[in-house]
Amino acid sequence: MVVEELFDTIEEALLDILARIDDGDENALQDLKKIKVYIKDLNDVLSIIEDKDTIKDFEKKLDILSKKFDEFLMDIVRVTG
Repeated sequence: MVVEELFDTIEEALLDILARIDDGDENALQDLKKIKVYIKDLNDVLSIIEDKDTIKDFEKKLDILSKKFDEFLMDIVRVTG
């Protein structure tokens, strides 16, 4: 999926949720809160990209993040036993 398609999908989801809120759907507010978390997470991921980065640079950064996350999980396993 290209980034433009991703943003189009997010926009469609937001418009749908806002329409549901206007219609009085009580679950729509919870869905909006979930979307907020997803957008924050997406922002965190995209913030590691710099203008000069190539796809290979981005892949390397994701690999480093993945390794750090794996180390974090292993630390949790060690602590919790």
